[in-house]
Amino acid sequence: MARILLNFVLRDVDGDPYPASRLYGRPTVLVLLRHLGCLFCQQHLSELRPHVAEIENAGGRIAVISFAPPQHLAGFAAALGHPYLWLSDPERASYQAMAVGRGGLLNPFSPADIWRSLTGLLRGKPWIPQQADVWQLGADFVFDSQGRLTMAHRCRSSHDRPPVAEVMKAFRAAVPVAASLP
Repeated sequence: MARILLNFVLRDVDGDPYPASRLYGRPTVLVLLRHLGCLFCQQHLSELRPHVAEIENAGGRIAVISFAPPQHLAGFAAALGHPYLWLSDPERASYQAMAVGRGGLLNPFSPADIWRSLTGLLRGKPWIPQQADVWQLGADFVFDSQGRLTMAHRCRSSHDRPPVAEVMKAFRAAVPVAASLP
């Protein structure tokens, strides 16, 4: 099993330094966002929310990284109301360290992306615009308390996110057997 290397410094929503190595020690679902206005990212975060109790009861957490400045991320986190650990990475050190790429010229403007964005808006999904780099791709990583990866999903397009069932399967594999027993 490969180990995720967390040797960079992030910022919490108050702007205080948060060494990424603090993410070790607990099984973690780590979500790197595309940008704060990404409806696909918002939907993915909403789909993870029903699993918060299971994750926390197993001693784990969901951590979300955005390249938005801490003050923008704080407003976004408050608007969505998800009980996640929100971290800012304006320098994108985490994206570089974990080889999270950028999309091609047509990436955010594919017919599938436009259709999903429009249908999301019509269903009343919140669009929270911020300064955005629409070409930045996102990723999901799941690792155990020692940083051993059980899942690494680097998005290939704007709407490419792993199914939550796959994320949860990887999370359960990251939990020590004793912690997963009732």
